[in-house]
Amino acid sequence: MTEVTLFSYITKEEQERMRVCFRMRETSFQNNETIMEYSSSMKKIGLILDGQASVYCCDEEGKQYLLDELKKDGVFGEPFLLPEESQHYYVCAKSKTRVLFIDYEHVVKRCENACSFHSQLVSNLLQMIAMHASRQANRIFVLSRGSTKKKIMAYLHFTAEECKSNCFTLPMSYTSMAEYLSVDRSAMMRELKMLSDEGIIEKDGKKLRIPVLEN
Repeated sequence: MTEVTLFSYITKEEQERMRVCFRMRETSFQNNETIMEYSSSMKKIGLILDGQASVYCCDEEGKQYLLDELKKDGVFGEPFLLPEESQHYYVCAKSKTRVLFIDYEHVVKRCENACSFHSQLVSNLLQMIAMHASRQANRIFVLSRGSTKKKIMAYLHFTAEECKSNCFTLPMSYTSMAEYLSVDRSAMMRELKMLSDEGIIEKDGKKLRIPVLEN
């Protein structure tokens, strides 16, 4: 599926008209500031304009899990992850971040002007929800691997596929990667070193190459 953003195929002029029609609002957040806490109903969609953020889940015991890393054009909100009542989901800024908020009801309710770009935005949103579901399915596959080494390799293979190259830069820090894979960071770094020593991967900081994926 071709990668789309919320405003794909919508002109700058149409986007400005949409900001008024949809009552969009822009807000800036500082590093480590909470951007949004999820509710049990469809309320908001957030679009990252600049910066980066992380989506977390806290279980009933207070343990925190990293669910997703967001960068420019990344979207979040209840349509992408309607939470269970026993769990707390929230989005946290990881740098100075600008976010555009859209009320969900303005997306699903047809406006009086029947604007063509409204239909395009809904189409984009549905495609993004499908892509998000695909990424979550990939993550379930990664987490189901039986060892830290297998989790790392599954994650790196999926990342290479997304980048369409066997040479890529990790989209997150190693600390976040360990959280994402639900493994101990020290154990993960040891496995990465062994993979590098065995020639399975080549690593220079966050830049990685997987020779076995070369044609």
